[in-house]
Amino acid sequence: MITLSADEVALLRAILTALRGIKIRDIDKALVILSKAERGGR
Repeated sequence: MITLSADEVALLRAILTALRGIKIRDIDKALVILSKAERGGR
């Protein structure tokens, strides 16, 4: 068993909360924008 300090628990909670806030739809939109920019630059 791993024992975490209070700071480590707070950091882990912050990371998990941030990950939960990322929506798959937002990632898809970003990929579409990047692919359009890549095609336009050639």
